[in-house]
Amino acid sequence: MNKLLQTNWFRHFCFWILYALYFFAVNALGNDRMSGTVATVTVFYCAIIFYVVSFVLKSFFSRGKLFMTLAVLGTFYVISGCVVYWLLYGSLGIKIVNGAYVVSGGSFRWGQFIQTLLVMHGNYTVIALVYYHYKGKLKELNEKLAAVEKQLEAESNMKASQYTTFSAQVHPHMMGNIFNHLKKEIAPKDPELGRQIGEIYRLMKFYMDAHDADGPNKILLSDEVAALQQYLSIQAQIEKDPFYIQLRCTGNLMRFGIAPTTLQTLAGNLFKHADIWDKQHPASIDVLVEHSGYMIRVKNRKRPGRQILPSHGVGLRNVRKRMEYLFAEDFTMSEMQDEQTYELTLCVENFKN
Repeated sequence: MNKLLQTNWFRHFCFWILYALYFFAVNALGNDRMSGTVATVTVFYCAIIFYVVSFVLKSFFSRGKLFMTLAVLGTFYVISGCVVYWLLYGSLGIKIVNGAYVVSGGSFRWGQFIQTLLVMHGNYTVIALVYYHYKGKLKELNEKLAAVEKQLEAESNMKASQYTTFSAQVHPHMMGNIFNHLKKEIAPKDPELGRQIGEIYRLMKFYMDAHDADGPNKILLSDEVAALQQYLSIQAQIEKDPFYIQLRCTGNLMRFGIAPTTLQTLAGNLFKHADIWDKQHPASIDVLVEHSGYMIRVKNRKRPGRQILPSHGVGLRNVRKRMEYLFAEDFTMSEMQDEQTYELTLCVENFKN
């Protein structure tokens, strides 16, 4: 019931019912021959004028089509006048005129008839104009309110994100001291393991900087590729079996930026879902930089049998959202796959460069 009361058409219906009762009561005071049928027909005609004018304003005037608005309204007024004349003084002969409503034996006068039409059309055209202006202002206020609410929500989310980031982040100097201590203790005995510890710390520092709320939201492609190479180097020491991922870069990596950890996310998906242990069919990550932008393409064969790890698509969704945030319509992301292979393509095209 509450939903019905809140609908726009129900409110309009109730308004015209109340207006018809008011119209009948006011005119019945000066005309004892006034009937409910006459009041209903008259109010119905007024409602038609109101809604036709409102429709024309919404369909044409709101789009800046002034000539079309005037032409359609003029045509409607002429047709309306002809219909009213036929109903009042044509074959039906109801003879309802403004002021008396029921006239028996009254002489027809064009001046009075045109005056009546002008009054009826003019009054309810003005009401439709006021209603149109009111709806426009109400829509504008609602849009401003929605924009303010979105801004407040964004600020609230940003503060929550900053708090979470600051709470979760370990101070880099403390981590640096720990890793340097381990490196000094281990390097004399095992130089290779000491070097790996240094690589792990540099990669961890890269991740921490990428997730710093006050840090840059975009880094050079060259820095992202360097971090990916560190990531693959560390994974090569962790994985029990050798894996085969080809990283190929073409063009000037210093020309464009990218969201931090994008390539690491794509490479992480390869370790979770791709068949990267087939030397004859290695997975590939290609970074191609051109004059107006760059393209990143990841190709791999799917892991045979059931996936060891379930795919939720969270990583790729995050990549898409972050890249769209940075590049908007200049960024596209597409996927192609069949039963055996998978291909992901990210493109950034900025023709202003």
